[in-house]
Amino acid sequence: MKSQILIDVDSCTSSVSLLEDGRLKEYYVEYKDTNRLTGNIYKGKVVNVLQGLQTAFVDIGLERNGFLAVGEALDHKSVLCGSGKLPDKLDVKAGDFIMVQVTKEETGMKGVRLSSHISLPGRNVVYLPMLDFIGVSNKITDDDERLRLTRLLEKVKPSDGGFIARTVCAEAKKQDILDEAKHLKRMFSEMRAAYDAAGDNVAMVHSEGGLIVRAVRDMVSSSVESVVCNDLETCERLRDVLGNINPRFLDKIKYFESDYDMSEVYGVLKEVDKLLEHKVALPGGGTLVIDHTEALTAIDVNTGRFIGRDNSHENTVFRTNIEAATEIAAQLRLRNIGGIVIIDFIDMQEQAHKDAVVETLRREMMFDRAKTRVLGMSELGLVEVTRKKTGHEIGDMLLTNCPYCNGSAHTHSGDYLAKKLKARLMRLFAEGEYTGASVTLNPAILERIGSRGFFSRILTEGWSDKRIYLIPDEKLPPAEFRIMAHKSDVISVPITAKLLY
Repeated sequence: MKSQILIDVDSCTSSVSLLEDGRLKEYYVEYKDTNRLTGNIYKGKVVNVLQGLQTAFVDIGLERNGFLAVGEALDHKSVLCGSGKLPDKLDVKAGDFIMVQVTKEETGMKGVRLSSHISLPGRNVVYLPMLDFIGVSNKITDDDERLRLTRLLEKVKPSDGGFIARTVCAEAKKQDILDEAKHLKRMFSEMRAAYDAAGDNVAMVHSEGGLIVRAVRDMVSSSVESVVCNDLETCERLRDVLGNINPRFLDKIKYFESDYDMSEVYGVLKEVDKLLEHKVALPGGGTLVIDHTEALTAIDVNTGRFIGRDNSHENTVFRTNIEAATEIAAQLRLRNIGGIVIIDFIDMQEQAHKDAVVETLRREMMFDRAKTRVLGMSELGLVEVTRKKTGHEIGDMLLTNCPYCNGSAHTHSGDYLAKKLKARLMRLFAEGEYTGASVTLNPAILERIGSRGFFSRILTEGWSDKRIYLIPDEKLPPAEFRIMAHKSDVISVPITAKLLY
């Protein structure tokens, strides 16, 4: 499979695209003024400890203190649960200085989430300087390969630290793995020196780097044919990064020099537009509908125009669900959707079909570099998936709340708005000695109110002595209107106003 990495740098944003056989598989974007903190390591000072909640608040030099919970271990804590190394209480007190790593960005009024278990990721391995542990990625399933990697990492493991072999270790050369492990140990030694040099001050001792550095570290492999970038300065930075990872990768860096936009030339913009849509078309005519809530992401599978090649409803549904499982894994990766995902597959009768759909989803999720978990299918046809949150979802980065619906994806109907307008006018005329009113509203709503005769009854029975003007204003959102009350018989209105009565 031929792969390419595209790095598009402009004045405001940087984006990284991974193409496999010309198709977009991963896409990340970062604004240049974004101060990403996840992965950074600090010398922090404990401000206070809530023993009842086993949580400490730590000053790391930000506006808000970060919080360190007893359950916050490193990203790979699931493989460490059997080792007995996870703490059951916080052994810190106010005034203590500790080394902490940011594991989650600020959200709302909450500060960053911290961990005292440092994790230094490399291309092939993750160094755990605080944990005496050797682990292998769960995505490497071959027992002989797992044993080989375990024995290899034991050769360079310090007495008080450990390593986890990442998935790409399976295709990496032995010497590359050993060299990287030694490089990560030297990096931590330099962090320790910076920690000690900070004295009684809070300080950052390690920066995880920006999007481009992280992407190159995690994406570049022997299967990547080229790393194409449209910025010369960034190309030089890439050479420094790849030189430390693997000098053999230096020849892969290519400078894109053209009068055309690189993302458009490679078809990335067209694909990104699809990622921002609510519905996703399946090859056979079915559809996925992706909805986001505060707690989870819900994906509904529909047959749509899929009719199958035979008259069996079960087979038609099964084929649609198989296509959906494959596409869902791709969409989660492309859109960088994290957290809990609930998938509502179309109901199937045969257990073998249900098992095949879940197995297809699990197999496709294996290609995802983020940590994932796929549970079995419930009796209602629901499958729960968890995917580790890494950065922001594409929709959060490239979409903004609609000024009309305020992010709800809906706005008030014309009928309901007319009801609200009528109630406001009734209150206005009941509470004051007003002879008329001018109402400013969106032209589309004005036309609907006029054509449906919403006010015909009350105008003839209760407001026969009132004068009401409707004034169109295209700048006003459909869900809003403005009312100005008048006591004078003379009302000044623009020429575009319409007399309701």
